[in-house]
Amino acid sequence: MGSRWSSFCHTGQYLRYDEPTSLNGKRKQRNVRIGRMSKSNAEARKREILRNLDEGVSEAPGLSNSVGQFLAAWLEARQHSLAATTFIRYKHMVERDVIPVVGKVRLSKVQAEHIEQVYEVARKRGLSERSCLHIHRMLHKAFGDAVRKKGLAKNVVALVEAPRPEVRELVSVSRDRVRLLIEAAHGTRLEVAVAVSAVTGLRRGEVLALRWRNVDLKKGSLFVAESLEQTRQYGVRFKCPKSKSSKRFVPLSPECVELLRLHKTAQDAAKRDAGVYYDDQDIVFSNPDGSPWPPDTFTVMFSKLAASVGLKGFRFHDIRHAFASLTLADGVSVKEVQTLMGHSSPMVTLSVYARSMEGLGREAVNDLSRSLLTG
Repeated sequence: MGSRWSSFCHTGQYLRYDEPTSLNGKRKQRNVRIGRMSKSNAEARKREILRNLDEGVSEAPGLSNSVGQFLAAWLEARQHSLAATTFIRYKHMVERDVIPVVGKVRLSKVQAEHIEQVYEVARKRGLSERSCLHIHRMLHKAFGDAVRKKGLAKNVVALVEAPRPEVRELVSVSRDRVRLLIEAAHGTRLEVAVAVSAVTGLRRGEVLALRWRNVDLKKGSLFVAESLEQTRQYGVRFKCPKSKSSKRFVPLSPECVELLRLHKTAQDAAKRDAGVYYDDQDIVFSNPDGSPWPPDTFTVMFSKLAASVGLKGFRFHDIRHAFASLTLADGVSVKEVQTLMGHSSPMVTLSVYARSMEGLGREAVNDLSRSLLTG
């Protein structure tokens, strides 16, 4: 074995050896970064590499990197394919929750126990099961990429039981409460945006990114094509919706069409008055000068509105929950609600809004029983 080594120095950070190729039998020199370690550990590492060579197992390039090095490179490669908020969240989890625990472990040596240790340390730091689940999902994606692109033997994260957060009960939102919010918004900048969300179930980013070219007032429908996000790194910018299924057509009621028509008339008048100072980006719900309405500013305004009518802590997203709950309670099919909400599957809708359907089955059974068993 030792004859393969052209040099070896335990005080350095590399082991150097000659490896035969599978194409022509010629040897090529390889350097393996091992970091600074004791002579005994370096000797053990050398024996391991040589044993793998004798068995015909050559470690794929990149697998000798540490988990920390791999995740840093993975984040950099995925930065432009992830939403800005998702990238920032992943980076935070990697730096705060993963690297301090297993960052120095070699990628090819990661075991299920290492992943479980990440979750255990996170729990001891006070993170919830839901936060641990987010870490799990991020690591599952990263190690999945390592299997496909780096030659990692298996996705060890898939061998670990995913953290199980408690199912959060959605706060029940009655029609009267939604109506109260709509009435409170009357005469404010929030008026039409709140009303449209209440009868379409659009997300905040989808409402604020809506453009007139995607609204058909004649046919009574709108198309969700974009979303607006706000981050410290990128500021306010348009992006693709949350998922592929989020791109969708949503029907508009005659009352909603009339609201939007009046809103457009008022907006067109403001545009004429502003002239060249109007930043026309075709946005339905914009700042007074036509520029995008920052999501954070919108949220602050809505929170104040909700608090003014005794609904402190009520979120704009709760209007979306109300739309789904109320339509399901009215007997609209799960599949239809899934499509309207832009969920990826009916199972997502069911998992979130199952409680809203309680009683519907009993009502159907009672109706059938009355029709069959009563004279």
